[in-house]
Amino acid sequence: MGCLPEPVVAFGIYGFIERCLVPFGLHHIWNVPFQMQIGEYTNAAGQVFHGDIPRYMAGDPTAGKLSGGFLFKMYGLPAAAIAIWHSAKPENRAKVGGIMISAALTSFLTGITEPIEFSFMFVAPILYIIHAILAGLAFPICILLGMRDGTSFSHGLIDFIVLSGNSSKLWLFPIVGIGYAIVYYTIFRVLIKALDLKTPGREDATEDAKATGTSEMAPALVAAFGGKENITNLDACITRLRVSVADVSKVDQAGLKKLGAAGVVVAGSGVQAIFGTKSDNLKTEMDEYIRNH
Repeated sequence: MGCLPEPVVAFGIYGFIERCLVPFGLHHIWNVPFQMQIGEYTNAAGQVFHGDIPRYMAGDPTAGKLSGGFLFKMYGLPAAAIAIWHSAKPENRAKVGGIMISAALTSFLTGITEPIEFSFMFVAPILYIIHAILAGLAFPICILLGMRDGTSFSHGLIDFIVLSGNSSKLWLFPIVGIGYAIVYYTIFRVLIKALDLKTPGREDATEDAKATGTSEMAPALVAAFGGKENITNLDACITRLRVSVADVSKVDQAGLKKLGAAGVVVAGSGVQAIFGTKSDNLKTEMDEYIRNH
């Protein structure tokens, strides 16, 4: 491994920091040296490969050290999503269940984890810190047990099957993965209840929410984003409004939080406001308000 004399430690640190950078969108930069630069392998034809992903594809038996991602993306986080669903208030459980099951399947099949992570990283940061630690530990576990599989970038079932040609101890992944799922589910379920964490479906009704519906919040939200003239693009995902604005300085972040946003993230001209599972409804009402006013 050249500059990484102790892969167990190095990849454990890699996994922890990589998850810590997700809220800021900087994890892709951190991934590049590990995926595409570290290590060197020369095949029988004299071709030289660098990075864990290319070396694994080329048949390097020392590559495949990114395999820990399969444990928390295919098993851990989907179990966390189920724990969030089971922890929702009874009146919200059906709606939250539909959203969380969809997010869990997305993570399991494709390795895309943001829909789950953004559902709790701002409203329950303690859970995200624990998740980052467990994600970091997944890589040393796989290395120490000799578990290897290939990934393109996402660590989902598709990668797990398609890129398994040079794998080692593939049968161990579901066994260890189920153990990881149990750990995630137990920790999330216990802490959500014990600390009364406001994960999806457990939110307290804000004064605005008590007095108004989402349609009546739309004017206030548009104003908080700087007015309709300041909004250049409006979108939403499972837990957040994603708005592009002409002038970020016109965005009233405190006003967004007063309206119920659990967090506000600004990146360039993009503003993300975390409103939980009602984000898509808010986006629809804002669209209608902007069209009619």
